[in-house]
Formats: sequence, structure tokens, C-alpha cells
Amino acid sequence: VGEVGESRLKRLALEYECRVNPVWPMPGLEETLAGIRDQDLCLGIVSNAQFYTPLLFSGLLGKDLPALGFDERLCVWSYRELQGKPSAQLFGKVTATLKQSFGISPDHVLYVGNDMRNDIAAAARAGCRTALYAGDSRSLRLRADDPFCQGVVPDLVVTQLPQLLSAITSKKMCT
Repeated sequence: VGEVGESRLKRLALEYECRVNPVWPMPGLEETLAGIRDQDLCLGIVSNAQFYTPLLFSGLLGKDLPALGFDERLCVWSYRELQGKPSAQLFGKVTATLKQSFGISPDHVLYVGNDMRNDIAAAARAGCRTALYAGDSRSLRLRADDPFCQGVVPDLVVTQLPQLLSAITSKKMCT
């Protein structure tokens, strides 16, 4: 029996999550991230995350977030903020950092997500442009009956992540 320490509890949570809710990188992810890095664009994450979520990138892709092109100042994790999406505060935190550190306004941000409420509606309310990733039926959340999503239409719908590369360089997504 004995005392259970924090590290053992974290390991238990991680092992449970990996068995019950396995994660995997979407096809074309590495190619898409490389293309974004090549264009010298800012890259961040607003995620309903657990403590192990940032570690998944190195576990699945063999590189940590900065090596993949993510600016850690633009990564907002719900477990650290003690609130989850669609919280306006999570999106506000990243849009404020973009404005203060890079001079980028929300209307020059393309937020990509697979959930109409937690991603698309929330990012649109923060003033961002949005892209719905509809390439994985297991993770796609349309939430057609959710009042928070009423009248919300993504600026772009992609079924393959590399489609983002041509979209972000087109005049339609850049102003």
C-alpha cells in the first residue's frame, strides 16, 4: 500500500489516457508544420490540454514544440490556465501576446481546429480567421445544435492539413 506520490499519479493518468483515448498525428502534419516554418510564420497552440499534452509532440514526432516551429509564448494550455475552451480568456491571452510581441492583430491570425464550439466559434469571437479541419471523422465535432455555434461559419474547411499551406499564402487568407 503506502503513499502515492505525484509522479506515480501522473504516470497512472498518462497510462490510462493512452489506453482509453489514444492520440496520433494527422496525416501531413509534419509537412504542414515544415511549410509554415519555411514561411517564417508565427505558430502557437490554444489547447484543452492535460499536463502531458506538450510531451506528446516529442513522443509522436520526435521533436519538441520549438523544433517544430511553435513559439512557446503563443502556446496556451488549459491545464495551466485552469480553464478550458471555448474560454475567451484563453484566446485573449494568445491574441494579446501576438499583438504585443509581434504587432499581429487577430484578423491576421488563422486558427485551425476540429471543433465548431471549442475552436471555430471561440476563435471567431476573438476576432481570428478560422479553418475547420474536417479530415478525421473520429475527432470532428460539428455541434450543429449548439447555440454557441449558431451562425458561425469557418473561413475555410480543409480535409487534409497540407491544404492550409496554399490557403495561408492565398490572397483570400492574407490581408
